[in-house]
Amino acid sequence: MVTEQEAARLLNTMAMAINNKDLPTLVSCFHSDYESIQPVHPERSFRGQQRVGENWNWVFQRFDAFNARIIDFSVRENTIWSEWIWHGTDDTEDDIVVRGVMILTVDTGCFRAGRLYMEPVRS
Repeated sequence: MVTEQEAARLLNTMAMAINNKDLPTLVSCFHSDYESIQPVHPERSFRGQQRVGENWNWVFQRFDAFNARIIDFSVRENTIWSEWIWHGTDDTEDDIVVRGVMILTVDTGCFRAGRLYMEPVRS
């Protein structure tokens, strides 16, 4: 069972790593066999901590500035429900805002699986 404090620590570590473009710390938040499920975009689903690093490395390279903020979260047993907003500016000064929910399963102190419902905000 994940406590509220453990959930907050894991989520805040992930958010700070994203905001600082700290790839090693970010990747360490995920289990080596992490499973990412993206129900709205099943073709984006994948397995493995290495792929987490590859995906976020692409984001860090693409966006000069990128910020992740946790809106709120809730814990039930070993699952964290979290709402996020991501904001990035790329090298052409174009902004992107992504909002949504990540449902993350925790195992041995890291994220073992995630269901991501993150979508760009249309303005």
